[in-house]
Formats: sequence, C-alpha cells, structure tokens
Amino acid sequence: MEELIKILLKWFRPILIVCSLAAVSSAAISLLLPEYYMSSVMFLTANPHIMDSKTLFSNETGDNPTYLFGGTNDINRILALSESRALEGYVIEKFNLFEHYEIDTTDAQRDYWVSESLNDHVSIIKTPKGMINIEVIDKDPQFAADMANAIAARLDVLNKEVITEKKKDMLKLYEGKLAERQQTLTLLKDSMIRTIERNPDDTVNINILESLVESAVEKYNTLYTIDDQEKAALSQEYSTLYILENAVPAVKRHKPVRSFIVIAATLLAFVAMSFMAIFIEKFKDFELG
Repeated sequence: MEELIKILLKWFRPILIVCSLAAVSSAAISLLLPEYYMSSVMFLTANPHIMDSKTLFSNETGDNPTYLFGGTNDINRILALSESRALEGYVIEKFNLFEHYEIDTTDAQRDYWVSESLNDHVSIIKTPKGMINIEVIDKDPQFAADMANAIAARLDVLNKEVITEKKKDMLKLYEGKLAERQQTLTLLKDSMIRTIERNPDDTVNINILESLVESAVEKYNTLYTIDDQEKAALSQEYSTLYILENAVPAVKRHKPVRSFIVIAATLLAFVAMSFMAIFIEKFKDFELG
C-alpha cells in the first residue's frame, strides 16, 4: 500500500491534469446533451365486479363484501394491455410520434423505429405496493405530462372494453331467452283463450293452462328484470382505474444528471491514470531487475 501511494504521489501532476481535463470536457459535453423531463401517473385498478348488476341492485347484505380495488388478475390485465398494439397505435397517432421523434416516414422500418422510440420514452410498471406507474420522459415537459395522462385514459377505455365484452355476450343470450319465453307465453295464452272459447266448462284444463301461464309470466318477468339490470349496469359511466396522481409538467429535468457525468468521468480518468502509473513504474522495475 505504501508503494502504491508513492507511485500515485510521483504521478500526482499528470493524474491531476488528466482528471481536470476529464472533468472540464465532460462538463462541456453534458451541457450539449438535450434535457429530458419526466411526468408520471400512478393508479390502482378497480374491482370489475363493482359495476356488476348483482352488486348494483342487490338488496341483501352479503357475508363477502365487494372490494373497491382489483386483484392480481386485474393488474396483469392492465399490464398486458399496456403492451398491446391497440395502445401503441393510439399513442403514435394521437401524438404524431413519427414527426415528434423525427422518424423518416419513407423508411421501410419506420414502424419499428417509432415503436422503439416510444418504448425508450415510456415505462409502465407495477410497483411493490400493487400500484401501476406510467412514466413518460420527453424534451417537452408539457408533452410528457399530456402523453402520460392520455395513456392512462386509453388504458381505462381498453380495460373497460375487455370487461364489458363478456357482459355484452350475456345480454345477447338474455335477449334470445326472452324472445323464447315471450313466444312460449304467447302460445300458452292463445291455447288458454281457445280452450275457454271452445269449452268453457273444461275447468280442469283451463286451470292447468292458467297455472302454466302464471308460471311463464313469472319466468319471463324474472328474466326481463335480470336483462334490464344488466343493461342498466352496462350503460353506467365509470372508470376502471383509481387515479392517485395525475401527470403534471415537470419543473426539474430528469436527465442528464450533469454532476453524475462529471464525477463519473473524473473517477474513470483517475482510475485509468492510476493503473497506467502503476503499470509503467512496475515495468521500469522489471527492466531494471
């Protein structure tokens, strides 16, 4: 250790000069680098069952409450949607990213380059606490904030479409069943009317038909209520995300961190010069030996 210190002291002046040059040049270069600003949106996923008809129109207090926030599956669905072409295409078109990222639209690989540029500037991750964070960096702080908010809003739309898709399929099923029950009810009513007109004294068959009609009406009304509630639940305006923090234009730049660049360059120069000094001195000793 003492020998190393002696070598470094002997080479103090060259090391100092090189480190100073590295600090000055890195500082100058860092001033030429473009400044980027970061905006972020943080949100929780909503429990999709919150807007189910059974939850909205329930008159009973169940033992299992419907929680406001979604679980792992809901988070994973948002993360999957964040990687979808549907979201990417929307953002590229809305913010004209070919022009914004200065991508040549005549290039055959333009779609690849714009996708790569978007991925470099946008990050959507799950936090350790189960929240989702959207981070957007850009040279324009307002642009970054607008894009982050737009991505969150679009994810909400796409997520709602996925959730309601199955509900729409169920509505089609209910409507088909309603039509069948309406047809059955009409046939029973007509049969009962004909029986009464033709043989009013046939009380046995009339009573049977009346019971069948009442049962058919009850079944129809039950299914109609379910269908009506499903339609009402589906038409409700709601968000599938709980936004905790909307994006705002950043005041302080995100990068470059000029102090880090200068310190890193200076340390690298010091390490390189130290190794060179030790190597040269040891090589001299080897030749003399």
